[in-house]
Amino acid sequence: MTHVFVTPGQDWPSDLIIAALKKAGFSVPVLEAELGIGAGSLRNAFYRHVPRYEHLIAQKIGLSPDLIWPSRYGSDNRQSA
Repeated sequence: MTHVFVTPGQDWPSDLIIAALKKAGFSVPVLEAELGIGAGSLRNAFYRHVPRYEHLIAQKIGLSPDLIWPSRYGSDNRQSA
């Protein structure tokens, strides 16, 4: 059923990440306040590799970052956090 919303092996769309955060009871502004970062900063993780933000988002959703952003954590391009 997850194939309806997520194409296996592809990064999640930002709208889906936001929806998953909302379902888990969080929002981007709340997480930004928790990290003490400026408004809009957390959204950088939607478009570029920012391990600190990716790990926080994944933790709040209840998944590992490699499931949300497989292109960033694949075996060929694994980067240390």
